[in-house]
Amino acid sequence: MYRVKFFLIGVLMSHGLLAQSVLVGGKLGVSFPTNLGPSGERFGFKDLSKPGMQAAIMAKWFYNERLSLGADFGYQYQGSSDVWDVGDRGDIDVSYQTLRLLLNGTYYFSDDVLRPYLGMSFGAYYLVNTMDYQSDDLSNPSTAYTTRQWKPGVAPQLGFLYALSRIVWLDCHIQFDLIQDTKPSVVYIPGYGNAAQNSHKSQNQFSVNVGLLIDL
Repeated sequence: MYRVKFFLIGVLMSHGLLAQSVLVGGKLGVSFPTNLGPSGERFGFKDLSKPGMQAAIMAKWFYNERLSLGADFGYQYQGSSDVWDVGDRGDIDVSYQTLRLLLNGTYYFSDDVLRPYLGMSFGAYYLVNTMDYQSDDLSNPSTAYTTRQWKPGVAPQLGFLYALSRIVWLDCHIQFDLIQDTKPSVVYIPGYGNAAQNSHKSQNQFSVNVGLLIDL
């Protein structure tokens, strides 16, 4: 009888430690621009950019078996689409880079080896959008413009954790980043005329991510 009691106490203690565990790791993902949200008069973000890559450092602190609080510090890069093709006048290379600093909360539908979850992140996005014009005409100089903006945003996630071992977890999820609209500006390109930078307004996107987390 006493052995049974000690066994149950040990199980409960180990269960409590698991509930207070901290997972730390990273993830890689592919991001896809969307035209969801207010767009410019002619183009949305999906029209002007193409899918890109992203990477992030993550941390999760389990408040209990079903709830965790965490952070996501990531970087993302997306290139320009064929819309920016200006033919024999030169080349316009446009890039969209994002640094994100997010805090998140997650609810897990199970506390087993496989844990489907629904999460919500919020925080700040640092958007660095660059337009680089390389002229093929000696009479028209090459030029480059860069805009930098801090924007608030939210990012819901849907995914699952899977225990690969006692301390290593696989994290797979989709994430949708909803970012406050960018401020458009007009730049002049010699030999081409006025060109709108950040004309897409909304820079919303979703991503498919795979990560590894280690239980500290």
